[in-house]
Amino acid sequence: MGHLRRLAELTFLIAFGLIEITTTVFDQYPVLLWLGALVVLAILVDSVRCARCQWRRLRGNGTAEESPS
Repeated sequence: MGHLRRLAELTFLIAFGLIEITTTVFDQYPVLLWLGALVVLAILVDSVRCARCQWRRLRGNGTAEESPS
């Protein structure tokens, strides 16, 4: 399920960027810009959280394998 969520987040980021570049929708409706920016911030926070979790998992596996028991 995580892969689908990441794919959806990537799709949203690409669509948000393309809409910003190619249309004037956000100039006409600034509320949409703020909502999109809020979703981008949520994606950023989720990405940082996932990266920290992966880093802890990798760091935990690396120290367990290196220490002779």
